[in-house]
Amino acid sequence: MYKRKRNWIEDYKFHIIPKILPDELLSSWLTRTAFAHSRTLSLFTTTYIKNEGANLSRIDLDFRYDEQLFAILADKSRLSVSEILKMSLRNEEGYLFACNKCLYPPKQIRKLLDKRTHYGLMFCPICLREDKTPYFRKQWRYLFYNACPKHQVYLVDRCGGCFERIRFHKMALSDAIVYCHNCGRDLRKTRPKKVNDKHRYGIQAVEWFETGLKNGYFIIDHEKINSLWIFQAFTNLYAMLKSLKNLQLSNFPLLHEYQELQAKLSKYNSKKASLIYENFLLTAMVYHLFQNFPRNFRAFIKENNLTHRDFIHGFKNIPFWYLGIIQDLVPVENKIGREISESEVIGAINYLKQNNQKVTQQSVAHVVGCHFSIHKQFVKIYQRRAD
Repeated sequence: MYKRKRNWIEDYKFHIIPKILPDELLSSWLTRTAFAHSRTLSLFTTTYIKNEGANLSRIDLDFRYDEQLFAILADKSRLSVSEILKMSLRNEEGYLFACNKCLYPPKQIRKLLDKRTHYGLMFCPICLREDKTPYFRKQWRYLFYNACPKHQVYLVDRCGGCFERIRFHKMALSDAIVYCHNCGRDLRKTRPKKVNDKHRYGIQAVEWFETGLKNGYFIIDHEKINSLWIFQAFTNLYAMLKSLKNLQLSNFPLLHEYQELQAKLSKYNSKKASLIYENFLLTAMVYHLFQNFPRNFRAFIKENNLTHRDFIHGFKNIPFWYLGIIQDLVPVENKIGREISESEVIGAINYLKQNNQKVTQQSVAHVVGCHFSIHKQFVKIYQRRAD
């Protein structure tokens, strides 16, 4: 008696190939393809994609770079590899982030699960509601994308009924990828918070970063700047702004709102969307620093008594453009008279050693943020430690 091969369907192409929608995530398209075949994502990948199976549905498919997988998907869907790759977040490499065979998303992209911020797979319920065919967008994974410019609402990061995070590989089979796997509620019914007119500045920030990413460059002080350099600077400035406890930014229109939010976050851990609003306001601040350049940037430095070291310490792969503007706005030589402690010098030496960098008087001074030969206090401390 003839026995059918257990995984016989792996040898066949997809029967139904959904049209790729504008800026669609690869995981969104693959889940829609699975549903079109009357299978859940886990069962579909196990059945159709050899040597991948259920594991494929549990990883961050949208960031994973796997040429063999892309080739399989292209062959089975009769699409080109470039069409498959375009749905991947890795297609933004060189524009949004730099990555040397990295396994995990860089800071410019939200992780799928990060309890310190939010659940990662965010969405605009109104976009899903208006879609003829609901789908999830790539920009909803970008760190700077916290609100929908089209509908003027904040993005949502979980089901509006049970507050469970969205996971494609657990979704039950249905006619659309809009039902919570936990409670079955339609995600389109989630009520997002409206961005009021007072916060319109934050929407402008989202639009500015999105336009720069699409163009591949930004215009700063009448000069074209590579989008990658801006987004590398974005992550550093974002972290820097968040770390300042008594942030001063007098001409930033949403400073009071940010201060009020920080006061709330210091008292309790919100289960709602407070951290999304914080992200929204921090993104608006970074945007603000690049507007009317260098006026806003220079005011930020002056009001917060920032040094050259504050802008470069711990910043890996610093773009030459960024290093140049910091040198112009707050040069090392301007900080000759700053008091330097021995612990600062020791910390700089340890930092260089940990990163396998050469420890010299000049390299240590560069990390500390002072002149390596003019600052007498630094020279004295360094030479004493060297002895």
